[in-house]
Amino acid sequence: MGAKKQNPRGVTIRKHKASETINITFTFKGVRCREPLSLPVTQSNINYAGRLLGEIQNKIERNTFNYADYFPTSSRLRIFGKLVEGVTIKHYLDEYIETAKVRRLSPSTIAGYQKVINELSDFHKVAVNSLTPAMIKNWIKQQRTKTKTIRNKLSVLRSAIDEAVTDGILQINPVSQISVDRYKSTNKASQDDEYEVDPFTPQEIELILDNCRFEQWRNLFKFALRTGLRSSELCALRWIDIDFKEKTAHVQKAKVVGVIKGTKTKSGTRLIELDDVAIDALQDQLNFTRKSDFVFSDPKTKKPWASADAIRKKAWIPIITQAGIRYRNPYQTRHTFATMHISQGKNLFWLANQMGHKGPEMLFRHYGRYLKEYEGNTRK
Repeated sequence: MGAKKQNPRGVTIRKHKASETINITFTFKGVRCREPLSLPVTQSNINYAGRLLGEIQNKIERNTFNYADYFPTSSRLRIFGKLVEGVTIKHYLDEYIETAKVRRLSPSTIAGYQKVINELSDFHKVAVNSLTPAMIKNWIKQQRTKTKTIRNKLSVLRSAIDEAVTDGILQINPVSQISVDRYKSTNKASQDDEYEVDPFTPQEIELILDNCRFEQWRNLFKFALRTGLRSSELCALRWIDIDFKEKTAHVQKAKVVGVIKGTKTKSGTRLIELDDVAIDALQDQLNFTRKSDFVFSDPKTKKPWASADAIRKKAWIPIITQAGIRYRNPYQTRHTFATMHISQGKNLFWLANQMGHKGPEMLFRHYGRYLKEYEGNTRK
């Protein structure tokens, strides 16, 4: 076997979780610069990177190198020849998104990052070299979300600001100097947990179904309440997944940000049983989407639902508003399914499988209070 071919000097391959990128490294005005190239990792592109690096180094030596000509979106454009006071935190957050795209992360992951960045709007206009631990501390104290949610947001902010350290604007990342637990209450009752179990009552379920403007909405939520499927799983459910004879559905896909992908976990791929109410909803739905690959569609566009968020905004919110009941997110249909079966004394291993959990442990974690109530009622 021949020796492994070495990359040109200054050219490196950076490995990410799901992809690789070609990077070139050079020194400009005393600053060590590393720039990713939006090219597939092939030998010809590696050779091209070597030639590009040589061209850049020659121009640097002749004092004719213009950074913007080669890297028009680089954060370092805000360093060379300009005051660093103009570099905002939003600039580095945007760069974080661009890096995620270069790494070829999934659309759902990038959308998740973008959502977090939008929620960090308090920092957007702050000059990166003005950010202090005290500012972050005060921001944490004002948050009314879970500690875990705050940590996730600060994780994105920390990673984005790390690039300011790399660029030489900051010596230390101020986000790294802050502990969320030190400033955030650990009293769960005081936190707004969007996944708090808050199921619908039978009366509320009736109101939800009675206030569906379209028959397809009614079929969708009737099926959701009787199966416990996540909205993303409902979006991706196909007719070939349904077995009317055996009364089962094969849940194996989810649609996130318009992209069909595998279920969230290995146990999420499952064969679930369908009761008569769920079967009736599907049979009614055949009148609308029999010729489509997908079971559920938006009746306004006549196209399959694009995402869970589309269901929430276009169908769920209008229904809840019209019904006049207290708002809870669509995920509560899943919690309603679980608590209903717990109250009926269903086998927990069966229920865990229906919901896509590896075992009953998740049920104990989320529905422990309801399990205790059921046990108390059966002892009376």
